[in-house]
Amino acid sequence: MTLAEIAEYAKVSVGTVDRVIHNRKGVSEKTKKLILEIIDKYGYQPNPIASQLKSNKPLVIGVLLPYLETGCDYYKNLFDGMNQAVEQLNPFKIELKLVSFDRNIPGDAIKKCEPFLEEPFDALITTPVVPEDHMEIISKLGDKPFVYIDTPLGTTQPLVTISQNPYKGGYCAGRIMRMFQDSGKFACVRMYSSAYNLRERVRGFTDYIQKDAGSTVLDELYTGVTDAGYYNFMKELFQKHNDIKGIFVPHAEVNLTAYFLVDQGLKSRVTVIGYDLVEQNRQGLLDGSIDCIIGQRPEQQGLEAVYKLYQYCLLHQQVPARVDMPIDVYFKENII
Repeated sequence: MTLAEIAEYAKVSVGTVDRVIHNRKGVSEKTKKLILEIIDKYGYQPNPIASQLKSNKPLVIGVLLPYLETGCDYYKNLFDGMNQAVEQLNPFKIELKLVSFDRNIPGDAIKKCEPFLEEPFDALITTPVVPEDHMEIISKLGDKPFVYIDTPLGTTQPLVTISQNPYKGGYCAGRIMRMFQDSGKFACVRMYSSAYNLRERVRGFTDYIQKDAGSTVLDELYTGVTDAGYYNFMKELFQKHNDIKGIFVPHAEVNLTAYFLVDQGLKSRVTVIGYDLVEQNRQGLLDGSIDCIIGQRPEQQGLEAVYKLYQYCLLHQQVPARVDMPIDVYFKENII
C-alpha cells in the first residue's frame, strides 16, 4: 500500500501516517496502533520517485572513456547519449563526472582514474577497451555498481552490459563482403590489440569468409599511432598481398583505409566494410570510398546506461544483465 492508501483506509491524514512511519510525536496510541496494524497486514512501499525528488543528494555517475575526440568522435557520441538521458531525467539530480584516457598507453586509464576513485561517487559507466586496466579499476570499486557499454568483458560482473554482440557483427560483415566479392583473399585491419570486441568481430568475419575453402583472411594489426604510419603500413600490406579483394575494419577509423585505397587507385577492385556511422564514414558511404558500415547506436548505448543506473540506484528496480544493440547495416542508399 502507498502512504495515501493507508491514510484513506485508516481515515486519517497523510501527515498522520507519515508521523507514525517515522516514529514522530503527535499521534494518539489508538491511531498509531491502527496504522501499524494496517501496515503489518498490507505492507507499505515508499514511493522512490517522491523520496528522490525530496532529497538534495545527487546521483553521481563516473564516466570512464577514451578521449572523446578519438575514434572519429565515436566516444563523443556515447557521452552525448548519456547527457541526453540526464536532460530527460530532470528534475532528478544526476551528475556525470567524465574521466578520459589514452587507450594506446597501457596503464593510462588506471592513472587517470585514480583521483576520481578517491572522490565520492555512486556508480561507473565505462567501455573496457583495455581489459587489464579495467579489471584493476573495477577491483577498486567495492560494491558500487558499474555498467559496460560498447564492449562486454566476461572476466568481471557488471550490473549490466549494453553492447552489440561483436561476434555476430563480424559474421554479418563477412556475409556482406561475400555479396560484393567472390572467393579470394581478404584482410581484417585493426589498430588496437587488446579490445575484446574487436577480436570477436574479426573472429566472426573470419569464420564466415573461411566457410568457403577458396577464401583466406589476413588478420593485420597496426600498432602505431599516426595517420602517416598507417598509410605506410597499408602500402607494405599491399606490396606483400596485391591480390586482396576486400578489407574489414572492425572500428570507426575505417575512413583511413578508404582514403589510402582511393589515393593508390585501388578502390575500384577492393571492397571496404567498417564500423560506426560517424560523420567521416557517412561521407565515405556517400562518395563511394566505403561500401558498407555496421552501426551500433552509440547515443542509445549511452542513454540506456544512465537510465539503467537511474532505475537501479534511485528506483531500486531490477535491471537486465544485458541490453543487446541491433546490428544496423548502412549502404549509400539507406543513409540520410
